[in-house]
Amino acid sequence: MDLLCLDAGNTVVFLDHARMARLCTSLGLAVDAATLERAEGEAKIALEEGRMLWPVWSGAHVAASRGWSGFVGTILRGVGLPADRMPAALDALWGEHLSLNLWSLVPPGLVAALDRARAAGVRVAIVSNSEGHLEALLTRLGVRASIDLVVDSGLVGVEKPDPHIFEIALSHFGVPASRALHLGDVYATDVLGARAAGVNVALVDPFAHLSGRHPDVPRVPGAAEVADALAMSR
Repeated sequence: MDLLCLDAGNTVVFLDHARMARLCTSLGLAVDAATLERAEGEAKIALEEGRMLWPVWSGAHVAASRGWSGFVGTILRGVGLPADRMPAALDALWGEHLSLNLWSLVPPGLVAALDRARAAGVRVAIVSNSEGHLEALLTRLGVRASIDLVVDSGLVGVEKPDPHIFEIALSHFGVPASRALHLGDVYATDVLGARAAGVNVALVDPFAHLSGRHPDVPRVPGAAEVADALAMSR
Protein backbone atom coordinates (compact mmCIF):
# COMPACT_ATOMS: atom_id res chain seq x y z
CA MET A 1 0.00 0.00 0.00
CA ASP A 2 1.23 3.48 -0.87
CA LEU A 3 -1.38 5.53 0.99
CA LEU A 4 -2.78 5.03 4.47
CA CYS A 5 -6.00 6.98 4.98
CA LEU A 6 -7.22 7.39 8.53
CA ASP A 7 -10.48 8.51 9.99
CA ALA A 8 -9.84 10.96 12.83
CA GLY A 9 -12.35 10.11 15.56
CA ASN A 10 -11.65 6.79 17.29
CA THR A 11 -8.81 6.03 14.90
CA VAL A 12 -6.30 8.83 15.54
CA VAL A 13 -8.07 10.80 18.29
CA PHE A 14 -10.43 8.96 20.61
CA LEU A 15 -13.50 10.18 22.47
CA ASP A 16 -12.56 11.08 26.03
CA HIS A 17 -15.39 9.26 27.79
CA ALA A 18 -14.19 10.32 31.26
CA ARG A 19 -14.11 14.00 30.32
CA MET A 20 -17.51 13.78 28.67
CA ALA A 21 -18.89 12.07 31.78
CA ARG A 22 -17.64 14.95 33.93
CA LEU A 23 -19.18 17.48 31.54
CA CYS A 24 -22.51 15.64 31.55
CA THR A 25 -22.50 15.48 35.34
CA SER A 26 -21.90 19.24 35.50
CA LEU A 27 -24.99 19.63 33.32
CA GLY A 28 -27.06 17.60 35.75
CA LEU A 29 -26.91 14.28 33.89
CA ALA A 30 -25.12 11.81 36.14
CA VAL A 31 -23.42 9.26 33.87
CA ASP A 32 -20.15 7.35 33.97
CA ALA A 33 -17.52 6.77 31.30
CA ALA A 34 -18.46 3.11 30.74
CA THR A 35 -22.09 4.04 30.04
CA LEU A 36 -20.99 6.68 27.54
CA GLU A 37 -18.70 4.17 25.85
CA ARG A 38 -21.62 1.81 25.32
CA ALA A 39 -23.88 4.63 24.13
CA GLU A 40 -21.24 5.65 21.61
CA GLY A 41 -21.39 2.17 20.09
CA GLU A 42 -25.17 2.31 19.98
CA ALA A 43 -24.92 5.66 18.17
CA LYS A 44 -22.72 4.09 15.49
CA ILE A 45 -25.36 1.42 14.91
CA ALA A 46 -28.10 4.06 14.88
CA LEU A 47 -26.16 5.85 12.14
CA GLU A 48 -25.98 2.63 10.12
CA GLU A 49 -29.69 2.01 10.51
CA GLY A 50 -30.89 5.55 9.86
CA ARG A 51 -31.98 6.14 13.46
CA MET A 52 -29.73 9.09 14.26
CA LEU A 53 -31.20 11.96 16.24
CA TRP A 54 -31.06 15.29 14.41
CA PRO A 55 -31.78 17.72 17.25
CA VAL A 56 -32.88 21.31 17.05
CA TRP A 57 -30.43 23.54 18.95
CA SER A 58 -28.68 26.88 18.53
CA GLY A 59 -26.01 25.46 16.19
CA ALA A 60 -28.32 23.40 14.01
CA HIS A 61 -28.02 25.94 11.18
CA VAL A 62 -24.23 25.50 10.99
CA ALA A 63 -23.63 22.83 8.35
CA ALA A 64 -20.29 21.71 9.81
CA SER A 65 -21.84 21.03 13.21
CA ARG A 66 -24.73 18.89 11.97
CA GLY A 67 -22.89 15.58 12.03
CA TRP A 68 -21.40 16.38 15.43
CA SER A 69 -24.73 17.27 17.01
CA GLY A 70 -26.43 14.26 15.46
CA PHE A 71 -23.87 11.85 16.86
CA VAL A 72 -23.44 13.52 20.26
CA GLY A 73 -27.18 14.02 20.55
CA THR A 74 -27.75 10.33 19.85
CA ILE A 75 -25.24 9.43 22.56
CA LEU A 76 -26.99 11.76 25.02
CA ARG A 77 -30.37 10.28 24.16
CA GLY A 78 -28.87 6.84 24.75
CA VAL A 79 -27.79 7.74 28.29
CA GLY A 80 -31.19 9.13 29.20
CA LEU A 81 -31.07 12.88 28.57
CA PRO A 82 -34.67 14.15 28.27
CA ALA A 83 -35.53 15.72 24.93
CA ASP A 84 -36.35 19.10 26.46
CA ARG A 85 -32.83 19.37 27.89
CA MET A 86 -31.07 18.41 24.66
CA PRO A 87 -30.62 21.93 23.15
CA ALA A 88 -28.98 23.37 26.28
CA ALA A 89 -26.75 20.30 26.67
CA LEU A 90 -25.57 20.51 23.07
CA ASP A 91 -24.90 24.24 23.43
CA ALA A 92 -22.70 23.58 26.46
CA LEU A 93 -20.89 20.59 24.97
CA TRP A 94 -20.31 22.40 21.66
CA GLY A 95 -18.55 25.18 23.52
CA GLU A 96 -16.33 22.63 25.28
CA HIS A 97 -15.74 20.85 21.97
CA LEU A 98 -14.55 24.05 20.33
CA SER A 99 -12.23 24.71 23.28
CA LEU A 100 -10.78 21.18 23.09
CA ASN A 101 -12.31 18.54 20.84
CA LEU A 102 -14.17 15.85 22.79
CA TRP A 103 -12.23 13.41 20.61
CA SER A 104 -8.72 14.26 21.85
CA LEU A 105 -7.04 11.12 23.22
CA VAL A 106 -4.12 9.94 21.05
CA PRO A 107 -3.21 6.23 21.39
CA PRO A 108 0.29 5.55 22.77
CA GLY A 109 2.81 4.82 20.04
CA LEU A 110 0.68 6.14 17.19
CA VAL A 111 2.87 9.11 16.25
CA ALA A 112 6.05 7.01 16.20
CA ALA A 113 4.35 4.33 14.07
CA LEU A 114 3.13 6.91 11.55
CA ASP A 115 6.65 8.33 11.34
CA ARG A 116 8.06 4.86 10.62
CA ALA A 117 5.49 4.28 7.88
CA ARG A 118 6.24 7.64 6.26
CA ALA A 119 9.98 7.01 6.46
CA ALA A 120 9.36 3.77 4.56
CA GLY A 121 7.55 5.66 1.79
CA VAL A 122 3.91 5.30 2.85
CA ARG A 123 1.92 8.53 2.62
CA VAL A 124 -0.52 9.20 5.46
CA ALA A 125 -3.75 11.20 5.12
CA ILE A 126 -6.59 11.99 7.50
CA VAL A 127 -9.98 11.69 5.79
CA SER A 128 -12.55 12.78 8.32
CA ASN A 129 -16.04 14.10 8.78
CA SER A 130 -15.22 17.01 11.03
CA GLU A 131 -16.12 20.61 11.79
CA GLY A 132 -13.31 22.50 10.06
CA HIS A 133 -10.91 22.67 13.02
CA LEU A 134 -9.21 19.30 12.71
CA GLU A 135 -5.81 20.48 11.50
CA ALA A 136 -5.47 22.83 14.47
CA LEU A 137 -6.45 20.03 16.86
CA LEU A 138 -3.89 17.62 15.41
CA THR A 139 -1.23 20.32 15.70
CA ARG A 140 -2.18 20.96 19.32
CA LEU A 141 -1.99 17.24 20.11
CA GLY A 142 1.40 16.78 18.43
CA VAL A 143 0.10 14.57 15.61
CA ARG A 144 0.01 16.90 12.59
CA ALA A 145 3.74 16.68 11.80
CA SER A 146 3.35 12.92 11.30
CA ILE A 147 0.58 13.29 8.69
CA ASP A 148 1.01 14.34 5.06
CA LEU A 149 -2.51 15.60 4.36
CA VAL A 150 -5.65 16.47 6.31
CA VAL A 151 -8.96 16.27 4.44
CA ASP A 152 -11.55 17.82 6.77
CA SER A 153 -15.13 17.64 5.52
CA GLY A 154 -15.91 20.92 7.24
CA LEU A 155 -13.47 22.63 4.87
CA VAL A 156 -13.81 20.63 1.66
CA GLY A 157 -17.62 20.57 1.73
CA VAL A 158 -18.11 16.82 1.23
CA GLU A 159 -18.56 14.09 3.84
CA LYS A 160 -18.08 10.35 3.95
CA PRO A 161 -19.64 8.16 2.63
CA ASP A 162 -19.44 10.35 -0.48
CA PRO A 163 -16.47 8.81 -2.34
CA HIS A 164 -15.28 12.24 -3.49
CA ILE A 165 -13.70 12.93 -0.11
CA PHE A 166 -11.41 9.94 -0.66
CA GLU A 167 -10.74 11.01 -4.22
CA ILE A 168 -9.35 14.29 -2.88
CA ALA A 169 -6.64 12.37 -1.05
CA LEU A 170 -5.99 9.96 -3.92
CA SER A 171 -5.64 12.82 -6.39
CA HIS A 172 -3.34 14.78 -4.08
CA PHE A 173 -0.81 11.94 -4.00
CA GLY A 174 -1.49 10.47 -7.45
CA VAL A 175 -2.20 7.09 -5.85
CA PRO A 176 -4.71 4.67 -7.40
CA ALA A 177 -7.51 3.52 -5.12
CA SER A 178 -6.21 -0.05 -5.24
CA ARG A 179 -2.98 1.10 -3.54
CA ALA A 180 -4.75 2.86 -0.67
CA LEU A 181 -6.05 1.54 2.63
CA HIS A 182 -8.55 3.37 4.84
CA LEU A 183 -9.03 2.70 8.55
CA GLY A 184 -12.05 3.93 10.48
CA ASP A 185 -14.52 2.97 13.16
CA VAL A 186 -17.91 3.62 11.54
CA TYR A 187 -19.34 1.24 8.95
CA ALA A 188 -21.87 3.74 7.59
CA THR A 189 -19.25 6.36 6.73
CA ASP A 190 -15.81 4.76 6.64
CA VAL A 191 -16.54 1.38 5.10
CA LEU A 192 -19.29 2.41 2.70
CA GLY A 193 -17.39 5.53 1.65
CA ALA A 194 -14.07 3.78 1.09
CA ARG A 195 -15.72 0.96 -0.85
CA ALA A 196 -17.57 3.46 -3.04
CA ALA A 197 -14.20 5.03 -3.87
CA GLY A 198 -12.61 1.63 -4.58
CA VAL A 199 -10.29 1.99 -1.58
CA ASN A 200 -9.35 -0.98 0.61
CA VAL A 201 -10.82 -0.65 4.10
CA ALA A 202 -10.64 -2.14 7.58
CA LEU A 203 -12.48 -1.34 10.80
CA VAL A 204 -10.86 -0.12 13.98
CA ASP A 205 -13.14 -1.34 16.77
CA PRO A 206 -11.24 -1.30 20.10
CA PHE A 207 -14.42 -1.23 22.20
CA ALA A 208 -16.11 -4.03 20.19
CA HIS A 209 -18.94 -1.65 19.33
CA LEU A 210 -19.58 -3.56 16.11
CA SER A 211 -18.99 -7.05 17.46
CA GLY A 212 -20.89 -9.62 15.40
CA ARG A 213 -21.70 -7.10 12.68
CA HIS A 214 -20.23 -6.87 9.16
CA PRO A 215 -18.16 -10.06 9.16
CA ASP A 216 -17.00 -9.27 5.63
CA VAL A 217 -15.00 -6.26 6.83
CA PRO A 218 -11.48 -6.91 8.19
CA ARG A 219 -10.77 -5.74 11.75
CA VAL A 220 -7.44 -4.30 12.84
CA PRO A 221 -6.19 -3.52 16.37
CA GLY A 222 -5.43 0.10 15.56
CA ALA A 223 -3.74 2.56 13.25
CA ALA A 224 -0.34 2.16 14.92
CA GLU A 225 -0.25 -1.57 14.31
CA VAL A 226 -1.26 -1.14 10.66
CA ALA A 227 1.26 1.64 10.09
CA ASP A 228 4.04 -0.58 11.46
CA ALA A 229 2.93 -3.51 9.33
CA LEU A 230 2.97 -1.33 6.21
CA ALA A 231 6.42 -0.01 7.08
CA MET A 232 7.81 -3.52 7.50
CA SER A 233 6.27 -4.69 4.23
CA ARG A 234 8.05 -2.07 2.11
